Amino acid sequence: MKYLSTYKLFEKKKSNPNNQSEIEKMIEDFKEKYATELDKNMSVEQIKLIEKAFKFYNQKWIKGKIDVIKLKDLGGVHGRWTDKPKLKRMNLNPTIFKFKKKIDGNEDIPYGLFTIIHEIAHCVDHQLRVSFSRDWKAISGWKKLDRRANVPDGYLRYEEKRPGREKAGHKLSNWIHKKEADFVRKYTSRNPREDFADSLAYAVLGLWHKFKGEGGEKKAEIIKKILKKVD
Repeated sequence: MKYLSTYKLFEKKKSNPNNQSEIEKMIEDFKEKYATELDKNMSVEQIKLIEKAFKFYNQKWIKGKIDVIKLKDLGGVHGRWTDKPKLKRMNLNPTIFKFKKKIDGNEDIPYGLFTIIHEIAHCVDHQLRVSFSRDWKAISGWKKLDRRANVPDGYLRYEEKRPGREKAGHKLSNWIHKKEADFVRKYTSRNPREDFADSLAYAVLGLWHKFKGEGGEKKAEIIKKILKKVD
């Protein structure tokens, strides 16, 4: 069994379509350029897509803002940003790199690229505290509300219906927003953090037509100011 295991390991390495030395060099170059550690299990294509996403942001601003990016099975969750004093970490579900879905039907914006740009937007938010501000929350009328409480008239609560999202925790958001609030897509209405991350991601990609209504216009005004700092 020992020899069989060794043989299988050798065969796995031998059949790997990626050049390991090339991957190591790309990871090293990425760390030097952005001060961000990449998962050593990433493929050439995954690293290229991550770097493409980073290039939508100003290099001087983004450098050193993300400590590590890891591949992790998150179930139905596509990405997760963790902001802690000693570790700013981005987890990416490996499945996002295989999605055929395109954002806004644009062939140049695969869903994986959008997801990475969106997670970087969470990093921007934790640095600049935009979605935490009264001004941002006032646009959609965001209010904290216990998941067990009834939603008052004139407000709505986001409910996660996408399958496989058990790892994300509760299906019901603990935030509510005004019924007439404007969002770039349905998921954006989950909470103020996702509202900002989605809004910035769509703006970074130049999809300004998604900012509809009075609320969309107000968000776009704030986002344009942010882009002057990070784009």
